[in-house]
Amino acid sequence: MTAPTMPSASRALRAPNVEPALLQGLHELIADLNMADADLQDRPRVEIACTRQQVALAAQLMAHAFVHNRDKGWLAWLPPSEVARVRCGDSGRARKKIARVIDYLCMAATFEGGLVLLESAQTTQGREVRGASLWGLPPAMPRPEPWWHLAAFGAPAALRSYGPLRAAAAAGAANALVRASLQTLREQGFPQRCIYAQMGCVRPAHQGRRVSRRMFEPFRLLADRFDLLYRLESSSPETNDQRVFSNFRFEKIGEHRFGASRFNSVGPYTISLMVRRPQPEMPCR
Repeated sequence: MTAPTMPSASRALRAPNVEPALLQGLHELIADLNMADADLQDRPRVEIACTRQQVALAAQLMAHAFVHNRDKGWLAWLPPSEVARVRCGDSGRARKKIARVIDYLCMAATFEGGLVLLESAQTTQGREVRGASLWGLPPAMPRPEPWWHLAAFGAPAALRSYGPLRAAAAAGAANALVRASLQTLREQGFPQRCIYAQMGCVRPAHQGRRVSRRMFEPFRLLADRFDLLYRLESSSPETNDQRVFSNFRFEKIGEHRFGASRFNSVGPYTISLMVRRPQPEMPCR
C-alpha cells in the first residue's frame, strides 16, 4: 500500500480532541524521531493521519494484518462461513468487513481523544505505509461520540459486516472488555487518565524492521514526560505479550475471557490487560 496524495480540504479530519500540552509534546517527539531517522536508506517516518483517506488506508492495513494473523478478537464475530474461508486462504471478504468496522472505530475515537498514526518508508514507487495504529489520549474536552455519528456510521458498518445479531453480540463484547479493563485499573489503583494503545499492526512483509517500535516510541516518551500510564489489551497474547509488549516494559495486570456462544465463530479466547508504568528520566551526571 502506498501513501495517498493529499486530498481536498473537504476530506480533512477534525483537529484531534487531545489536551493541548500533550498534543504539542507528541508533535515535537514525532518530529525529533523522524529527524533522527532521516538519514536511513528507506527514510522511515511516522505521522498523525490528517485526512479521511489516510484513516481508510490505516483501517485496510490493520484489517489485512489482523486477518493474516488469525486474530481471534476480530474473527470471532464474523459468520462461521467467513472464518472458514479465511482458514482456507480466501480472506478478501473478511478483510473488507473488518476494515469497514475499524474505519468507523477510528473516526469515532477522534471525538474522545483518539488519533491514528501511520509509519511509512520510501520505495521506488513512492512512500509505502508499513504500519498503522489507533491511540487514545486524555481529551481536551471530555465528550462521548455523538449519537448521530453512531447512528449514521457505526450501526450501518456493524450491520453490513456482521448482520444484526452478530453486530449486537460484537458490541456487547466490546463494551464488556472496556468495563473489565477500567475495573481492573480501579481495583489495582491505576489512574484512568492514561495513554491507550487501542489497536495497531505492521504489514506482515515488514515485521522485524522496527516499525512497531517507531509507532510506540513517541507515546512511550510522551508517557514518561507527562508521568502517564500507558495501557493496552493484547488480543494475541500467545504471540505478542512476550515477543512484542514485554520489550516495551508492559506488564500483565489481568485478563478478560470470552466464552463460547452461538455468535462467537472461533470459540473461547482470552484478552490480556497490560500496562506500562511511566519511567522516571535518569538525571544527568
